[in-house]
Amino acid sequence: YAELYELDMMRRNSRGQTEQERLQILEERLSEYLYEVYFKHLLTDPKQRKVIICESPLAPIALKQTIAKVLFDKLQVPSVSFTPSHLLALLTTGTATGLVIDCGHLETSVLPIYASRPMTPFIRTTPRAGKFLSTHLKQLLRDKCPISLVDNPTDLRIIPEGMLTSAFLETIKTRLLFASPLIINARDNIGEEEMNNNYRDVSTSTEVHVEVWLEEEEARGILAIPGWIRERASECLFNGDEDAESLTDVILESILKAPSDLRRPLIGSMLLIGGTAQLPNLQNRLYQEIKRSLQTNPRWKQLSGLANSVRFLDDLTTADKSAAPSRSPSHQSVMDLDPAATSFVGSPALGGSSMSLDPSSAASREKDRRTKKSQGKKAYQSSGKVFMPNCRAWIGGSLVGSLKSSGPEILRENFNGTVPDWSTAGVAGTSPFSGGTGGNGQHQDPTAATALVASALAYSY
Repeated sequence: YAELYELDMMRRNSRGQTEQERLQILEERLSEYLYEVYFKHLLTDPKQRKVIICESPLAPIALKQTIAKVLFDKLQVPSVSFTPSHLLALLTTGTATGLVIDCGHLETSVLPIYASRPMTPFIRTTPRAGKFLSTHLKQLLRDKCPISLVDNPTDLRIIPEGMLTSAFLETIKTRLLFASPLIINARDNIGEEEMNNNYRDVSTSTEVHVEVWLEEEEARGILAIPGWIRERASECLFNGDEDAESLTDVILESILKAPSDLRRPLIGSMLLIGGTAQLPNLQNRLYQEIKRSLQTNPRWKQLSGLANSVRFLDDLTTADKSAAPSRSPSHQSVMDLDPAATSFVGSPALGGSSMSLDPSSAASREKDRRTKKSQGKKAYQSSGKVFMPNCRAWIGGSLVGSLKSSGPEILRENFNGTVPDWSTAGVAGTSPFSGGTGGNGQHQDPTAATALVASALAYSY
């Protein structure tokens, strides 16, 4: 369902479908999908449950109206509340101010939030996200990764176009790719082909062989994916141009547009969420890129004084340096990042470590475990890595829903086919929680939801 809609729903798509035709198909597929969610997985009556929608602030209004129509007319839910996913994700950290970077499938959006109020006029977006990475990976696989037949290894074939499906590319992305530290400083001054050659020469990552089935030949083949592609395919997220800015540029541009007294709190409280954010080492690489741009790029001269304030909310290496000492991200080796470089227990990129079979080391391991547990409690000033980036917004929505503190609701009996939007008069610039009512019918303070969530998180720890 990642391809249910496009960012520009007004234009004709590649199949020649108009907006109305696509909305009709979208409504039918959403109805089928939500019926399955309610009656097969949740096993609950939709008429008894209010709904909180974790939305992108720039989601097409036609999409929001279609979702509301399906929920009200076909499932007859009592009410729907549209709340920015950036804000809900930030609530899981127990803080009210931060810069939330949602690196999803269709686009990456950066939204500053201050005192639980989304600063929508300063939002910045770029199409360099999951779909952009998949397109770039598809080109690399087609041009650089031949297939050899199992029965005849010397017979090399170009990977068939029909094999490069969305599901296949998603599997390669999630299982094999990772973001490597920047090691070539002159990358902006050379061409793409020369840069790829440089990446190939310096890469120490493992080459992975994937067994595939060639339908035309009815034979098994081996797809060889070089280590440098696994390591550097994500470079497309950091190399921007006039049509699609890089992740670093949209982050710094959003901070630059914000009031000067809010810039330091925002750059010191960044939160990376979204499915693409799960790419191993992406956050550390983004940290390096932001600091490098602040220190060397004249475009961000006004922000150069913030270079030492760069911090992610759930980054152990910066949350409490005395409690959780760690190497600088720029000094990590490729073996620390490579998902394929697994040890006896698991991958270092996923927190795995080698296992000693010596019984005399049991006491030492127990001591290390207690030390790490103690350090972890001190280091996790926020929620840390407890919540995965791809589901963090929904966890925030669950917390808000369980505390009966949602934003302005659309009641089923009042639904007339339209939905509120941040650009609506009287809505822009306000908190999603201001003007809303809690479960007891009382109005909520703009930061009440944040305080309640922070208390709940503190109690759980």
